[in-house]
Amino acid sequence: MKAKAPRASARPAQLEALLHQRQTATPAGRARLDRDAQALFAPRAVVFTDTSDFTHRVERDGVLHFLMLFQAAGEACEQAAAGHGGRCVKWEADSLLLVFPDVPAACAGVRAIEHALRAWAATQPARDRLRFSYGIGWGDVIDLGGDVFGAEVNLASKLGEDTARPDEALLTPQAARAARAAGIKLEPGGLFVAGARRRRCKRLPIGWLAAE
Repeated sequence: MKAKAPRASARPAQLEALLHQRQTATPAGRARLDRDAQALFAPRAVVFTDTSDFTHRVERDGVLHFLMLFQAAGEACEQAAAGHGGRCVKWEADSLLLVFPDVPAACAGVRAIEHALRAWAATQPARDRLRFSYGIGWGDVIDLGGDVFGAEVNLASKLGEDTARPDEALLTPQAARAARAAGIKLEPGGLFVAGARRRRCKRLPIGWLAAE
Protein backbone atom coordinates (compact mmCIF):
# COMPACT_ATOMS: atom_id res chain seq x y z
CA MET A 1 0.00 0.00 0.00
CA LYS A 2 1.44 3.34 -0.99
CA ALA A 3 2.13 5.53 2.04
CA LYS A 4 0.40 8.89 2.21
CA ALA A 5 2.83 11.78 2.40
CA PRO A 6 2.43 13.95 5.52
CA ARG A 7 0.69 17.24 4.85
CA ALA A 8 2.42 20.39 6.05
CA SER A 9 0.71 22.60 8.61
CA ALA A 10 0.17 26.14 7.36
CA ARG A 11 0.44 28.16 10.59
CA PRO A 12 1.22 25.85 13.52
CA ALA A 13 3.68 28.20 15.23
CA GLN A 14 1.16 31.04 15.31
CA LEU A 15 -1.54 28.77 16.70
CA GLU A 16 0.76 27.22 19.31
CA ALA A 17 1.83 30.66 20.49
CA LEU A 18 -1.79 31.72 20.85
CA LEU A 19 -2.67 28.60 22.86
CA HIS A 20 0.26 29.12 25.22
CA GLN A 21 -0.77 32.75 25.76
CA ARG A 22 -4.35 31.72 26.53
CA GLN A 23 -3.19 29.34 29.26
CA THR A 24 -2.06 32.20 31.52
CA ALA A 25 -4.42 34.95 30.37
CA THR A 26 -7.42 36.21 32.32
CA PRO A 27 -10.91 35.68 30.84
CA ALA A 28 -10.81 39.23 29.49
CA GLY A 29 -7.35 38.63 28.10
CA ARG A 30 -8.48 35.44 26.40
CA ALA A 31 -11.37 37.27 24.76
CA ARG A 32 -8.93 39.88 23.48
CA LEU A 33 -6.55 37.21 22.19
CA ASP A 34 -9.42 35.47 20.41
CA ARG A 35 -10.44 38.69 18.68
CA ASP A 36 -6.86 39.27 17.57
CA ALA A 37 -6.61 35.71 16.27
CA GLN A 38 -9.33 36.03 13.66
CA ALA A 39 -6.64 35.93 10.96
CA LEU A 40 -6.25 32.24 11.79
CA PHE A 41 -9.77 31.57 10.52
CA ALA A 42 -10.90 31.30 6.92
CA PRO A 43 -14.25 30.42 5.33
CA ARG A 44 -14.31 26.85 4.10
CA ALA A 45 -16.85 24.28 3.02
CA VAL A 46 -16.02 21.06 4.85
CA VAL A 47 -16.92 17.56 3.62
CA PHE A 48 -16.58 14.52 5.86
CA THR A 49 -17.13 11.09 4.33
CA ASP A 50 -17.86 7.82 6.11
CA THR A 51 -17.73 4.29 4.75
CA SER A 52 -20.78 2.07 5.13
CA ASP A 53 -20.36 -1.20 7.08
CA PHE A 54 -16.77 -0.46 8.10
CA THR A 55 -16.84 -2.61 11.26
CA HIS A 56 -18.53 -5.53 9.51
CA ARG A 57 -16.08 -5.39 6.62
CA VAL A 58 -13.05 -5.44 8.92
CA GLU A 59 -14.47 -8.37 10.89
CA ARG A 60 -15.26 -10.26 7.68
CA ASP A 61 -12.17 -9.57 5.56
CA GLY A 62 -9.55 -8.10 7.90
CA VAL A 63 -8.35 -4.55 8.26
CA LEU A 64 -5.61 -4.84 5.62
CA HIS A 65 -8.09 -5.86 2.95
CA PHE A 66 -10.34 -2.93 3.84
CA LEU A 67 -7.42 -0.48 3.83
CA MET A 68 -6.36 -1.75 0.40
CA LEU A 69 -9.84 -1.07 -0.98
CA PHE A 70 -10.15 2.28 0.79
CA GLN A 71 -6.75 3.36 -0.53
CA ALA A 72 -7.77 2.75 -4.14
CA ALA A 73 -11.23 4.26 -3.77
CA GLY A 74 -9.94 7.23 -1.79
CA GLU A 75 -7.35 8.15 -4.39
CA ALA A 76 -10.03 8.18 -7.08
CA CYS A 77 -12.21 10.37 -4.85
CA GLU A 78 -9.36 12.79 -4.14
CA GLN A 79 -8.84 13.32 -7.86
CA ALA A 80 -12.56 13.89 -8.39
CA ALA A 81 -12.71 16.46 -5.58
CA ALA A 82 -9.68 18.32 -6.95
CA GLY A 83 -11.60 18.97 -10.14
CA HIS A 84 -13.93 21.21 -8.13
CA GLY A 85 -11.32 22.99 -6.05
CA GLY A 86 -11.39 20.41 -3.26
CA ARG A 87 -8.42 19.41 -1.15
CA CYS A 88 -8.21 16.26 0.92
CA VAL A 89 -6.97 17.37 4.34
CA LYS A 90 -6.54 13.90 5.81
CA TRP A 91 -7.50 10.24 5.74
CA GLU A 92 -8.88 9.07 9.08
CA ALA A 93 -9.75 5.37 9.52
CA ASP A 94 -12.62 4.85 7.04
CA SER A 95 -13.23 8.55 6.39
CA LEU A 96 -11.93 11.41 4.27
CA LEU A 97 -11.89 15.03 5.43
CA LEU A 98 -11.95 17.51 2.55
CA VAL A 99 -12.25 21.29 2.21
CA PHE A 100 -13.69 23.32 -0.67
CA PRO A 101 -13.76 27.07 -1.32
CA ASP A 102 -17.55 27.31 -0.99
CA VAL A 103 -20.72 25.24 -0.65
CA PRO A 104 -21.56 25.02 -4.39
CA ALA A 105 -18.06 23.63 -5.01
CA ALA A 106 -18.50 21.17 -2.13
CA CYS A 107 -21.84 19.95 -3.50
CA ALA A 108 -20.36 19.56 -6.98
CA GLY A 109 -17.38 17.83 -5.41
CA VAL A 110 -19.59 15.35 -3.55
CA ARG A 111 -21.39 14.50 -6.78
CA ALA A 112 -18.03 14.02 -8.51
CA ILE A 113 -16.83 11.82 -5.65
CA GLU A 114 -19.97 9.69 -5.99
CA HIS A 115 -19.35 9.33 -9.73
CA ALA A 116 -15.73 8.30 -9.10
CA LEU A 117 -16.65 5.93 -6.29
CA ARG A 118 -19.31 4.20 -8.38
CA ALA A 119 -17.00 3.95 -11.38
CA TRP A 120 -14.34 2.37 -9.18
CA ALA A 121 -16.89 0.04 -7.53
CA ALA A 122 -18.02 -1.21 -10.94
CA THR A 123 -14.54 -2.71 -11.40
CA GLN A 124 -14.69 -4.61 -8.09
CA PRO A 125 -16.45 -7.80 -6.94
CA ALA A 126 -19.76 -7.03 -5.26
CA ARG A 127 -18.44 -7.81 -1.77
CA ASP A 128 -15.59 -5.29 -2.19
CA ARG A 129 -17.61 -2.29 -3.35
CA LEU A 130 -17.61 0.69 -0.98
CA ARG A 131 -20.38 3.19 -0.32
CA PHE A 132 -19.96 6.56 1.34
CA SER A 133 -22.20 8.87 3.35
CA TYR A 134 -21.37 12.58 3.54
CA GLY A 135 -21.65 15.54 5.89
CA ILE A 136 -21.19 19.07 4.51
CA GLY A 137 -20.49 22.13 6.66
CA TRP A 138 -19.75 25.78 5.94
CA GLY A 139 -18.16 28.49 8.04
CA ASP A 140 -14.96 29.94 9.45
CA VAL A 141 -12.45 27.25 10.41
CA ILE A 142 -8.79 27.09 11.36
CA ASP A 143 -7.12 25.51 8.34
CA LEU A 144 -3.62 24.24 9.12
CA GLY A 145 -3.15 22.36 5.89
CA GLY A 146 -2.86 18.97 7.59
CA ASP A 147 -5.96 19.47 9.74
CA VAL A 148 -8.92 21.81 10.17
CA PHE A 149 -10.73 22.84 13.33
CA GLY A 150 -14.07 24.51 13.95
CA ALA A 151 -17.71 23.96 14.83
CA GLU A 152 -18.67 23.23 11.22
CA VAL A 153 -15.97 20.55 11.02
CA ASN A 154 -17.48 18.85 14.07
CA LEU A 155 -21.02 19.07 12.73
CA ALA A 156 -20.05 17.81 9.28
CA SER A 157 -18.29 14.80 10.82
CA LYS A 158 -21.34 13.97 12.97
CA LEU A 159 -23.65 14.21 9.96
CA GLY A 160 -21.39 12.08 7.77
CA GLU A 161 -20.71 9.43 10.40
CA ASP A 162 -23.88 9.22 12.48
CA THR A 163 -26.83 10.58 10.51
CA ALA A 164 -26.43 10.37 6.74
CA ARG A 165 -27.30 7.12 5.00
CA PRO A 166 -25.09 5.52 2.32
CA ASP A 167 -25.10 7.59 -0.92
CA GLU A 168 -26.60 10.55 0.97
CA ALA A 169 -25.16 13.97 1.83
CA LEU A 170 -26.52 15.99 4.74
CA LEU A 171 -25.80 19.69 5.12
CA THR A 172 -25.49 21.63 8.36
CA PRO A 173 -27.91 24.56 8.79
CA GLN A 174 -25.23 27.06 7.70
CA ALA A 175 -24.30 24.98 4.68
CA ALA A 176 -27.97 24.54 3.75
CA ARG A 177 -28.52 28.31 3.84
CA ALA A 178 -25.49 28.86 1.62
CA ALA A 179 -26.66 26.14 -0.78
CA ARG A 180 -30.14 27.62 -1.08
CA ALA A 181 -28.67 31.09 -1.66
CA ALA A 182 -26.67 29.61 -4.55
CA GLY A 183 -29.80 28.06 -6.07
CA ILE A 184 -29.01 24.46 -5.13
CA LYS A 185 -32.12 22.34 -4.64
CA LEU A 186 -32.27 20.46 -1.35
CA GLU A 187 -34.62 17.74 -0.21
CA PRO A 188 -36.48 17.99 3.12
CA GLY A 189 -34.15 17.15 5.98
CA GLY A 190 -34.31 15.16 9.17
CA LEU A 191 -33.26 16.25 12.64
CA PHE A 192 -29.68 16.49 13.79
CA VAL A 193 -28.95 16.48 17.50
CA ALA A 194 -26.10 18.78 18.53
CA GLY A 195 -25.77 18.71 22.30
CA ALA A 196 -29.14 19.52 23.84
CA ARG A 197 -30.31 21.45 20.80
CA ARG A 198 -32.16 19.89 17.89
CA ARG A 199 -31.16 21.50 14.64
CA ARG A 200 -32.54 21.04 11.17
CA CYS A 201 -30.31 19.58 8.51
CA LYS A 202 -30.95 19.29 4.79
CA ARG A 203 -30.33 16.49 2.36
CA LEU A 204 -28.51 16.95 -0.92
CA PRO A 205 -30.06 14.64 -3.53
CA ILE A 206 -27.23 12.61 -5.01
CA GLY A 207 -28.99 9.28 -5.52
CA TRP A 208 -30.06 10.28 -9.03
CA LEU A 209 -26.46 9.99 -10.15
CA ALA A 210 -26.95 6.25 -10.60
CA ALA A 211 -29.18 6.98 -13.60
CA GLU A 212 -26.70 9.27 -15.35
